[in-house]
Amino acid sequence: MGRGKKSRKDNGHVNGERKRYKKFEDLPRDNKNLRKYYQAQKIVSEEEFPEMIETMRTILPTNFRISGSRQQATDIRELIMTEFVPHIRDTQIDGVDIEAPHPLPWYPNNFGWQFSIPRMALRKSTELRGFHSFLVTETEIGNISRQEAVSMVPPLFLDVRSDHMVLDMCAAPGSKTAQLIEALHADAVPGTVPTGVVVANDADYKRACMLVHQMNRLNSPNIVVTNHSGERFPNILKGSSREIVQFDRILCDVPCSGDGTTRKNVRVWETWHADDAHALNPLQTKILQRAAYLLKVGGRLVYSTCSLNPVENEAVVAHVLEHFEGALKLVDVSTQLPELKRRQGLKTWKVMTRDGEMHDTPENIGPEVASRSTRKHMEGFFPLSAERMDELHLERCMRIYPHLQNTGGFFVAVLEKVAPIGVNERKKAAEALERAQQRAAARGYGEETPMQAEDELKRAASDDEGAENKRQKIDEQEEGAGKRTPYLPDSPREDPALRESPFVFLDPSTNKELQAVLDYYGIKDSMSHQGFLSRMENGLFRSVYYVADSVRQLMELAGQRLRVVNTGIKVFGRSTVKEAECTYRLVCEGVPQLLAHLGDKFVIEMTFNDLRVLIEQVNPLLTQLSDETRRRIEAVDTSCSIIMCYDPAKHVEDSEKPHTRLTALLAIPCWRGAVSVSAHINKNQLRSLNHRVLGRTANTDGVGDLKLENNTASSHADSPAANAQNP
Repeated sequence: MGRGKKSRKDNGHVNGERKRYKKFEDLPRDNKNLRKYYQAQKIVSEEEFPEMIETMRTILPTNFRISGSRQQATDIRELIMTEFVPHIRDTQIDGVDIEAPHPLPWYPNNFGWQFSIPRMALRKSTELRGFHSFLVTETEIGNISRQEAVSMVPPLFLDVRSDHMVLDMCAAPGSKTAQLIEALHADAVPGTVPTGVVVANDADYKRACMLVHQMNRLNSPNIVVTNHSGERFPNILKGSSREIVQFDRILCDVPCSGDGTTRKNVRVWETWHADDAHALNPLQTKILQRAAYLLKVGGRLVYSTCSLNPVENEAVVAHVLEHFEGALKLVDVSTQLPELKRRQGLKTWKVMTRDGEMHDTPENIGPEVASRSTRKHMEGFFPLSAERMDELHLERCMRIYPHLQNTGGFFVAVLEKVAPIGVNERKKAAEALERAQQRAAARGYGEETPMQAEDELKRAASDDEGAENKRQKIDEQEEGAGKRTPYLPDSPREDPALRESPFVFLDPSTNKELQAVLDYYGIKDSMSHQGFLSRMENGLFRSVYYVADSVRQLMELAGQRLRVVNTGIKVFGRSTVKEAECTYRLVCEGVPQLLAHLGDKFVIEMTFNDLRVLIEQVNPLLTQLSDETRRRIEAVDTSCSIIMCYDPAKHVEDSEKPHTRLTALLAIPCWRGAVSVSAHINKNQLRSLNHRVLGRTANTDGVGDLKLENNTASSHADSPAANAQNP
């Protein structure tokens, strides 16, 4: 994660004088202590070490990932491969060939890409400028995610399924969270909602708000953004029982010193100190331990950092494995992603103190070279015994070095929970074992306890029990004191630390205004009516959001414990048009969720020519559309929302087709005026449609063969379409 290091601030002054600003090219890219430290660790061979260091001093290539639904992602991939790659491959700048973008060989389905094009070249070439504009546009609307290559690795090893409860403990800025959401929806049937949940948590409120932007781009009703310290993520109890809600998959991309990011964070070279890792190790350990408690037996956990330091990596993993005495194990994933070049985890390493000396053991490390707090945790910085390290299979950890595939540095460990570890878990396991013994006795199989199950019941470290007993006691005290209250519409969470009005669920059976909206748009029973919620302001709601039933159930179980920053997809927004029959309009980001459940008259199929008119013109007249499309629109009330759809599969034989290959359905929310119709899409969405459908391009500054007109912010500022765009 690379954001946990405490900065050494000097307010930019030295001896009362302001530091001179250094250009990026002039920043130092070397550190003798860093060289000494990693050379002593023997993370690579002596012959290979100079190559690794030299690569760490170079600028990182640009990487991006094609996101969104599988069908949409396939269309974007084909567009890149057929339109941009051939042209860039033939491009020369000042007589030098430009390397074309290419897929990352290890990323599934060629959805991960990399290119190394200098910024100066982007300004000199029309082809490159167009490609850069394309990336910016598609990133803004959520079809592409700019993400470092190695950062894409951890979610791939989690193996997320549509019914999984997933927790991202340190989620911001959200690129890995986006991968988890995409995996959750990967196998979902269009029009249906997965039964799983992704909880994206971050300890920093401002960083948690960054996750909201990612969530809005992905339009998933299955995500909750929360604001808790990872090591103190709260227990969520299942009703009145003492059983704790646990997760099938947990990602721990923990705060770290970030010395694997020197290629993009050049200042790491001048600020690197060995004791940065010493300060972070206790926090990283606590986060991983907390994750282990929250993980289901049989569940999978990925621990990762963007650091190469074994004190933050193997040391944390080894001591947590030892702490839980066999309840966790490292998973061998060496055969997965075979084209990803990696090295095995370390089993031996040294620890550097502030005087630059290397130590094999914590003995004889005095206060003059290590602070009191550092010495308190010193045992956790060193390896366990050689025999124990072999038993724990630390070689199953993965180290990704910059010179192997032109990436940043990264560490990944995949763990599985094979036995219960908490007091309640062991009690539940014991009860299950007792029932199994009774069934076995009734069938005449005897009452012998399997050795493995017996070991699980006997294994219990006293400090584990103490911690869980203490947490359980706190739970009981809170519940007894009335602090654990259900998440009800008449009792919303009022948290002064959260700078938003609280969410409340809206029940159509008691909320006549919401029921009127659902009736007007003919929302079918195929869509659960229990997932609507809103932020209340003075007893009123301006926008209606929607969450999956699984999210609602989780929030109700959590009561007031979860500090929810955001959740749900906005599906309805209050209209400002007084003449509108319905006071709420359809919102663009809610279209994928509502499309399959809307009344038929509000979903209007259009021809390719209709699509062209809708994209090219601001508020086109109904008379400019095909007869059938116009007839369907005229059957709907004036001053209301409709969705106009173009399905490429139904127009395969048409003579007029989109400029690029399209397979995914295009669904565009529109406003039906008295004599015209207007698309409710922003400039980036309009730019993307112009490029993909009509082959017309425009740079983000408007330069190109297309003059952009934003349908929702046009010169007709007083038009119903303009007024109805924002609630």
